[in-house]
Amino acid sequence: MTIQETTRRIREEHAKVEELADRLREWVAVVPRANIASWITEARERFEHFRAHMTQHMALEERDGYMSAVVRQRPSLSVEVDRLKHEHQEIERIMASVRRAVGALESDDRLLVRDCCHRIENLLSYVEHHENDENLLLTYAFTHDIGTKD
Repeated sequence: MTIQETTRRIREEHAKVEELADRLREWVAVVPRANIASWITEARERFEHFRAHMTQHMALEERDGYMSAVVRQRPSLSVEVDRLKHEHQEIERIMASVRRAVGALESDDRLLVRDCCHRIENLLSYVEHHENDENLLLTYAFTHDIGTKD
């Protein structure tokens, strides 16, 4: 796969992750008082769909070396690249934990349902912050002119 194809796939997967995150965020924003079993089923499906695409998105980003072009362009940013790569591992661990929690929900688990909603909202916030950091790093690495002194 060429760098252009990889970049296109990352952009497409990123757009899909954003769409699924929005759908999931909307779903967990309000927990119904009735029909909780069907709400849980839908929450599981939405979360699983988001999780699968987020996992794919991170794998695509890490293909051929995570942000290797950034490090080649600006070696001083390698610490920040390492931090962001580690966040991928943390996001995967959080998603696995939330997946287990959502999978264990039962229709009479009012507090656990609310807890899962908060955890999903937090996860989505972490992902949004992570994506913003990645975008800022890329922008800085490829548009910031460090210049030279004559």
